[in-house]
Amino acid sequence: MKQLLTISANFKKSLLLIALLFSQSLIWAQDKTVDVNLNVDKGGSDWYAQPWLLVVGGAVFIIIIVALMRGNSSK
Repeated sequence: MKQLLTISANFKKSLLLIALLFSQSLIWAQDKTVDVNLNVDKGGSDWYAQPWLLVVGGAVFIIIIVALMRGNSSK
């Protein structure tokens, strides 16, 4: 019985050693840094990034809504 306990303890120690080695290899795998530099500037500006276009679009939308609401009151 004592020999079985010794084998069990040695088995647990070996599993612990394997787990620690595996976790250490995962930590080493995460140690590298990757430097990624993407330059996607095409030189032009996007139309939706212009604030004046949003203001003009909002004003036109409000004018259209007002014209539709007033168009039915021809009493």
